[in-house]
Amino acid sequence: MKENLGAHIAALRKAKGMTQEQLASALGISAPAVSKWETESSCPDITLLCPLARALGTNLDTLLQFEESLPDEQVAEHMNKIIETGREQGQEAAEEMLQKLLHQYPASVPLKYNASAVLTIFEMMFPSASEEMKMQWKQQRKELMEYIRVNGNPAYRGQAVLQLASMALADEELETGERLLKELPEYTADTTMLWAQLYLKRDEKDKALEVIQKRLFTLVGQMQNCLLLLADEKVQPDAEKGLEICEVYRKMEEIFGCTGGMSDGIFAEVFLRAGEKEKALDSIVRFVDAVTGQAMLPNPLLFSAAVKVKEGREAASKEMRQMILEGLLTDEAVAEIREDERFQEAVNVLRDGLRRGAP
Repeated sequence: MKENLGAHIAALRKAKGMTQEQLASALGISAPAVSKWETESSCPDITLLCPLARALGTNLDTLLQFEESLPDEQVAEHMNKIIETGREQGQEAAEEMLQKLLHQYPASVPLKYNASAVLTIFEMMFPSASEEMKMQWKQQRKELMEYIRVNGNPAYRGQAVLQLASMALADEELETGERLLKELPEYTADTTMLWAQLYLKRDEKDKALEVIQKRLFTLVGQMQNCLLLLADEKVQPDAEKGLEICEVYRKMEEIFGCTGGMSDGIFAEVFLRAGEKEKALDSIVRFVDAVTGQAMLPNPLLFSAAVKVKEGREAASKEMRQMILEGLLTDEAVAEIREDERFQEAVNVLRDGLRRGAP
């Protein structure tokens, strides 16, 4: 057994959502005994190891941390293969591959993190999946993120807490969301300028340029997200001011070459709030044209070194276009224009692209 067995037991227990008392009850022992394991005051009796592994939803090798590791660089390859399997063979085959991989490498934090993203993609890939299945995916995402949160891996923990907070707020669990948000540092120092200075002093201009451009690209995305929130009806009920915010978003889109054409989706929603149905329809048509066309290339003046987008790449993945189609067909916000001929033509453009199996 490794010296950090106690911390590992605690992480697995918390990821399962169990208290020390509940784990003790499952094993027929006292809660103080579990506490002593987790604080390294004592170790579990050898006869309890198998029952302990079962109670924690793992296997003995994982409990004792003897399992084979999965190199980080292989994780993306596995995830891409699972998504491709889903497209070609369907939900059951893709899910079986994912669960088998998680079982084979149950302590791999990078795998758990990426598996959570794949479960989210499943919801877009398989919109006809049962509500029960979607709830199972959601619950597993929570369990995966909770494991990462309590495991304390600094490379992934912050993002795991963010995702857990987002899920809590979506479920109206406001106190849980607030507690999770408070776990995150309010301010994290931006080291971009220091890295740039370091590279420049070493006469490594290309590295300095790359680190600056990557940071700028991240900040542009964050600014656009803030503009989306500002244009939301709950934040800005005045539709005219909402349209002004949309214009700012569009100008950023044009200047930086990020999320090309996506601003029309925001305009459509705000135009409907303003009672401008014709302008909303115009925006929806342009939005569908954008998401079914080629991706806009980021401004080469600002992002040439750091952001690589393959020329001719689709603007939106098949899963994203499927989600947009579902929204157009079901969202109450567009119900008043759904029967319009131009709206129907836009829907058909999306449907035709999906039928052709475009990537």
